[in-house]
Amino acid sequence: MSYKIDDIVTLLNAEYRGEKIEEISKLSSFFHADEKSLTFAADEKFIKNLEKTEAKVIIVPDIDLPLNIGKSYIIVRENPRIIMPKLLNFFKRPLKTFEKMIEDSAKIGKNCNIAQNVYIGHDVEIGNNVTIYPNSTICEGAKIGSNTIIYSNVSIREFVEIGENCVIQPGAVIGSDGFGFIKVNGNNQKIDQIGSVVIEDNVEIGANTTIDRGAIGDTIIRKYTKIDNLVQIAHNDVIGENCLIISQVGIAGSTTVGNNVTLAGQVGVSGHITIGDNVVVGAKSGVSGNVEPNQILSGYPLVDHKEDLKIKVSLKKLPELLKRVKKLEEK
Repeated sequence: MSYKIDDIVTLLNAEYRGEKIEEISKLSSFFHADEKSLTFAADEKFIKNLEKTEAKVIIVPDIDLPLNIGKSYIIVRENPRIIMPKLLNFFKRPLKTFEKMIEDSAKIGKNCNIAQNVYIGHDVEIGNNVTIYPNSTICEGAKIGSNTIIYSNVSIREFVEIGENCVIQPGAVIGSDGFGFIKVNGNNQKIDQIGSVVIEDNVEIGANTTIDRGAIGDTIIRKYTKIDNLVQIAHNDVIGENCLIISQVGIAGSTTVGNNVTLAGQVGVSGHITIGDNVVVGAKSGVSGNVEPNQILSGYPLVDHKEDLKIKVSLKKLPELLKRVKKLEEK
């Protein structure tokens, strides 16, 4: 699709500066944009790096801006984050109405086994030898690779892509809206989530696990990663290859997890951080900042696992130590 720049300027009640560009093809996040994208620089972090985005047109606040770096600007009077709900709604792809349980435009490969009460939406593409159990929903534009198994009561939202040889356990939800809201006049206003989810080959998703679609751009699960039951993966996360994500892990948005990472049960991970390759995080730990590769860690705050075990052993001795300190003080 293509979008006229003039329509966007009018929508945002903005001012255009720079070389005139008539159209763009999509809205993209700052560091993942290409020359046909529109992006936005909402704060100083991005304003300092305007030359590092491939986008030719950038939405920015009304401040002094470099004019000789090959960029054009859409100047907004409000904080660019405030106009996000309006902007994302403009780029949101329209969906077709439901007509049949299996829409005529859906393409289904050879030797598929599709149970009763499965909805398959418009323009869905399903590969060969796919099995879909009862009461599952495959929404518009989704793509399912060959030899994948989708168990009962799974919801796969619009435009989600799932690779070959994947297993989706019962009740999983893939492509639900990310938890995106912003304060407008003191009220929480929803931000449309216009990205999607990409799941590569040989991935397994556990029962009742939820993977949110990206706000802008995609949430990505790399090949051979295995995700247990009751896991929450938020919008725009990228989970690397061969990872093990154990039950009740929660990963906040825009976090990148490297390859061969293990997150044990009930680990909580903050947003906008990076966990390096070959990291193991012990159960019930909290990850609040970037983690360097090749470590075994646990606890909160996160420390080397052996050190964490020593701390836990020491805590058991704390009541007796307090008694001894009290006696020494009395003496």
